[in-house]
Amino acid sequence: MPDPSPLRPDIDWYRSMADHYGDAVPPIEHLQIRRGLQTIVDDLFHDLDIADRLRACHLQGISTRYAGFVILDIRYSDRATEADKRMCNRIVERIQERLCEACEHCGRPGEIIAKTGLEALLDDPDAVLGDRFLCTECHQNWSGR
Repeated sequence: MPDPSPLRPDIDWYRSMADHYGDAVPPIEHLQIRRGLQTIVDDLFHDLDIADRLRACHLQGISTRYAGFVILDIRYSDRATEADKRMCNRIVERIQERLCEACEHCGRPGEIIAKTGLEALLDDPDAVLGDRFLCTECHQNWSGR
């Protein structure tokens, strides 16, 4: 059974982000997040845009490594001032915290680390292995598939 919540954003969401924020949005291949985290990533771009800092720092990519562990690869432009860097750091730190505390499937506060190990392949050879950080409701729906 294919994973209903793959480790990549929804293509329509991605196109909308690229249309709105242009080249500030990295290639979709560099966004390794589940769809529940999309609204938080949207908030990152919105907050940087409102603070007029989209040109000061550039998001290279986002990677979900383990349950509740999300890495944002952000680089400063050559023209970024110290004030730009401080503002970007405040925004990024706040978003980073939200990403690490949110359910990967729906974006609500996460509560459970769900682990899928090699034994899952005995029941389903197509099972997706790894850890996920989920809320109780998403954990019940996902583990009962």
